[in-house]
Order: sequence, then structure tokens, then C-alpha cells
Amino acid sequence: MRGYRLKLALVILATLISSFLNLFQTYMFSYVLDNVIDGKPMRFRWLESLTELLGGMEKIRSSLYIVALFLITCYLIRSLLMHYRFKSQAEVAEGFSENIRNDLYDHIQHLPYSYHVRIKTGDLIQRCTSDVDTIRRFFSGQIEEIFAIVSSVIIAVLIMVSLNLRLALFAGISFPIIFLYSFLFFKKIRKLFLASDEKEAEMTSFIQESLSGVRVIKAFNRERYELDRFLGYNKNYKDTTYGMIANLGVYWGLSYFLCTIGILSVVATGVFYVRSGDLSVGNYFVFITYQGAILYQIRQLGRILSDFGKVSVSLDRLLEIKKEIPENLDEGKTPSLAGDIVFDDVSFHYDDDPECEILKHLSFTIPQGKTVAVIGPTGSGKSSMVHLLSRLYDVSSGHIYINGEDINDIAKGHLRKNIGIVLQEPFLFSKSIYDNLKISNPNIDEKSVYRASKIASIHDVINSFDKGYDTIVGEKGVTLSGGQKQRIAIARTIVNKLPILIFDDSLSAVDTETDAEIRKALHTFDEDATTIIITQRILSAKDADLILVLENGEITQTGTHQQLLNEDGLYKRIAEIQGQKKGEDDE
Repeated sequence: MRGYRLKLALVILATLISSFLNLFQTYMFSYVLDNVIDGKPMRFRWLESLTELLGGMEKIRSSLYIVALFLITCYLIRSLLMHYRFKSQAEVAEGFSENIRNDLYDHIQHLPYSYHVRIKTGDLIQRCTSDVDTIRRFFSGQIEEIFAIVSSVIIAVLIMVSLNLRLALFAGISFPIIFLYSFLFFKKIRKLFLASDEKEAEMTSFIQESLSGVRVIKAFNRERYELDRFLGYNKNYKDTTYGMIANLGVYWGLSYFLCTIGILSVVATGVFYVRSGDLSVGNYFVFITYQGAILYQIRQLGRILSDFGKVSVSLDRLLEIKKEIPENLDEGKTPSLAGDIVFDDVSFHYDDDPECEILKHLSFTIPQGKTVAVIGPTGSGKSSMVHLLSRLYDVSSGHIYINGEDINDIAKGHLRKNIGIVLQEPFLFSKSIYDNLKISNPNIDEKSVYRASKIASIHDVINSFDKGYDTIVGEKGVTLSGGQKQRIAIARTIVNKLPILIFDDSLSAVDTETDAEIRKALHTFDEDATTIIITQRILSAKDADLILVLENGEITQTGTHQQLLNEDGLYKRIAEIQGQKKGEDDE
């Protein structure tokens, strides 16, 4: 609520004044009937003061328009207050939702990679849109409505007690009944709101996943299958929400009946008090009006409570995100990372499965400026190893040193700024190619962008497009081929000269000739950069200064291409399968 607390307080104050004027206007009709027309004595000192202010009772009797003008003035003031309330509460609600969305997005951006791996994207989207909007609607009218109802009920009850205590007590019997019914309903409906939100989140997650994989769906002719799945999610959401709405219907119907019974009982009882002379006609009018207003306001309070049930569910779902501890990207050292990389007895397992080690006691050294290739079967832990290097995950045991510094002592933000990673499945934003290439450094000059594109063997391809570097790549880069996306991702990474470059199977979508050209250009581009190439292709690994063979999370072989060809093991078997046996390299 930062920036909007004062405005919210003024909205509440305007609401309280408006509620008072609403009740006061009703009481003024009793004043006209009983005191002005019937000439009965005034019960309150403030009424006498008001009469003197308006010119005295005789003048009021002879000029009833004075009271009319006074009431019109009250209505005008209330109208202006209502205008201010609706305008200001909209500003408060929209400002609140802007603040909370900004705060949520900032928090989500700083949550660790492990959180994003386990959470569903569709569920996050639903929380940041639908749940925030639920809270926004509460702030756009209901929060001040609570103050209006509570203040109106208190003032009305006090006036009713001052007019006739016994009738006020009789009328008050129905108040706790309506409120208790509303409260119990609120407790029940909260669970139904949660179930509805969860079904909506499941449907949103499915939609997000389905739209992301639309090319696969079309390639396998699975449109009908995906539609059937969507119909299932949609039906579950509809049935759950319908059950919630059906309960709301029961609440509104029964509460309306209870309110009507309460009003009729006061109407009937009040007649006897009027006939016995214990209650004037004007005060009887006030009683009936206030009784209806109070009961329906308490009923409205039940509606707000039920809506608050949904708000509380949405708040809980947002607080689940806020309770996640964000990464501290700035705490730690900021040393130079131009140096040797040392893995010292490094092991790793995921937090939710400590028994299953992904990496086991890895120990090796990568000298500065050298190129190391990591080769191994799928699931051997190659990508996990480089994720440890950039601290997307932290080691379970052992240490990793860069230039003599333990990476656990280095600020994560500084570490990641100095390590360039090109992933196997690069993500391109729905912007121009030029904007995608500059995303890591918006201030980079045009010359550097073109040089990086030439090294990645994509410059000529980009220039062949109608709009060149201004070509919009489309969402996730769908307008480009897999090889083109990978080469743009490589250029995006090397546009800044970084001390450490990691290619996580990112050359797999380019042909072998382009692969060789890129690797040669990279070596010429920056001889001081330490390069790690994760691959399953012998041609991509053979020119590396050191090759690590990873199997089941363990290093089983180390050496150069020729050394590993001369010993039995996985590397030699892969080379034979790929036609890269000793003596065939030149061919």
C-alpha cells in the first residue's frame, strides 16, 4: 500500500461521513413528521440547535422548503463524497495491484533456479494475474464497504436504542443470527474458493504447456487429443466453480428470507407500540427503515466475508511465493575470474533426493585459456556439472575454485556476469535479432554485435533476411531454424568478452563444417578465454586441449583425442560408431 495509505484513510473517512449523512437524512423525515408537523417536543439537544440554526420552529413550519433545501444540501455533500470515494478507491486498488505485481515479479526473478524447475509456469502466471485481480477487486470497493456497514450499524443501533429500548432489543434479535450464518458460510466457502483456484491453475498450466508445444502437437497430429485433455481440465474447473456458486445461491436465498422475517417482525411489533403511544409515527418510520438497512447491510457483510474468503485464499497463494527465499546476488567477493578452474572432490545431489547422487567425487583442473570437452551419454551429469560452475545449483560436497577463489565465496551476480552459457535449447525473446543480441549488454556497440555474429557464422544469414538485423524472430524464435537460433544464442553470449565460455551441447543443431568454423573462430577471438564444450559429437570434442568422459556421474577417462583413441573405453566406442577412428580424421 506504499504511496496510497493516506488516500485509503481519506476514502474511509469519506465513507464514514457518507454513512452518517445517509442515516441522518432518514432521521430528518422523523423530525419533520413528529416535531415540525405534529409539534411533539424534541428529544435531543442537537435537534434544538439544528432548529435554531434553520431559523426556529415557527419559521420552519411556515416555510417547509427550508428543510427541503437542507436535505438537498446533505444529498449534494453525500454525492460529492461518493464521487470522491469511487474515484479514489479505484486509484488505491489499481495502485495496489501495480505495486504487488511489481513486487511479485521482482521476487520471482530473484528466486533460485531450483524453484523454477519444480514450479509450474502456468500456476505462477495464474497467481500473478487472477489472484492479484481478486485482491484488487477487494480494494476497489469492499474494504471501504466494510467500514460503511460497521459504522452504519453502530450509529443506527444507537439511534434505535435512544428512541425505544424494548423495540430496539427485539429488532436486534435477528442481527447475530444473520451475522453468525454469514460467518459460518464464510468458513465453508473458503475451501471451495481454494479448490476453484487450484482447478483454474491446473487449466492455465495446461494451456501454457500446450501453446508452448504447438509445433510438436501439429507434427504428431495430436490436436484432437490435446482438445480432449483441455475439455477435461475445463470441465473440472467448471464443475468446481459451479459447486461454489451453487453454495452462494443458497446463501443469498436463505439470508434474504431471514432478513425479510426480521423486518416483518419489527413492522408488526412496531404497530402495537405506535397504537399504545410508546412510539411516534416518525420514529416508527425510522425503525422500519433502519431495521431493513441494518439487516441487508449485515447480509452484505456476509457477501464481503465470502469474497474475503476468496481474497484470503489468493493472499495465501501469493504469500507462498513470497515465503520462498530469494537469491542474494550481490553478497560475496568480486575477484577476477581469469584463471584456472579446479573441481576438488565435487559431489552433487538434488535436495529432494539425497540418496541419488548426480555427480560423484569429481576432481580435475582446467587451465586458463584452454578448451575442455565433456562427453558422455544422456543423463551422465554433464549439464549438472556446468550448472554447479555458475551456481544455478550449489555443490553437495567438495569445492570448486576459479582463479584460486572458492565460488561459494564469490557473489552470484558477479560469477554469472563472467560466465557465458549457451544452452542446448536456446531461448530467444520476441524481439528483433539485434535486440536479442544486445540483451546481455544494451550498451554494446554495433561493431561488436556484427563481430560476434561473424564468429558464430550467422552474420551472412541475418543479412539475407529482408529486414536483416531488424527481423522479428517471433515468440521463442519460432521463425528461425534450430541451427540459426543456436548460432544467434552463441553470438549473444560471446558479444561480451568473458573469461569463461560454456557450450552445453549448443553446437548439435549446426552441421559439422559450421561447428568447426565456430570453434576455430572462438579460439582466434579470445585466446585467454577458458572454454568448456559439452557434446556427444566426437568432431566437436577432438580439438579440445583436454577431454573428460563422464559416465553415471563419474569421470572414467581423461586425455586428448589421440590418447583416448588409444585406450579402450566409452570414447573409443563412440568414435567408432561416429566413424572417427584413428586414421579416419583426415578423411
